[in-house]
Amino acid sequence: FYNTAVEAVNEARTKCKEAGIPFSRPEDFFAEMVKTDDHMAKIKDRLIFENKKIEAVAQRKANKEQKLRAKESQANRLAEKAKRKREHFQQVEEWASSAAKHRGGALRDGMDDQFLNGRNNKGPNKKRQAADRKFGFGGKKGRFKQNDRQSLNDMSGFNPRGNFAEGRKKTSKSKSGSGAARPGKRARDAKRARR
Repeated sequence: FYNTAVEAVNEARTKCKEAGIPFSRPEDFFAEMVKTDDHMAKIKDRLIFENKKIEAVAQRKANKEQKLRAKESQANRLAEKAKRKREHFQQVEEWASSAAKHRGGALRDGMDDQFLNGRNNKGPNKKRQAADRKFGFGGKKGRFKQNDRQSLNDMSGFNPRGNFAEGRKKTSKSKSGSGAARPGKRARDAKRARR
């Protein structure tokens, strides 16, 4: 159908030219659009939204790749730093052993031990050592309330009468010195009400 229509149009063009019939639209001719302006504005907004969405996805993907590259470079830097540190300590160990050999096969002296122990020392630092020298170590922590065999069998501090002197509670004496106990608050209030 399409090919037949194209052939018919071509033949019509030639016949219209021969007959002098105008068939082209003039340049100043304005025809109505098939779709309204509102519909075209909606289509334009939709296209803009789709483009922005595509750009946002691409930006997210680029940010993710950049973050991964930064993470990998950070890990590489840390690994390189650890490698340099390990090599440095290995060189120091080799230097210390070669220095001990060059002294005639003698063992390490105090300075070597102090230097090497200063790097790998897992004990207290200098501030803690100074505090220990000044105040002592603070004694044994915990377990000081636990009984042993001697303290378990020690009955010297046991009072069979309890925490009372001579088996009865001491009573407070009045100001007059008569030895009578002071009445309670309820008794005092009742006495005051009877007056």
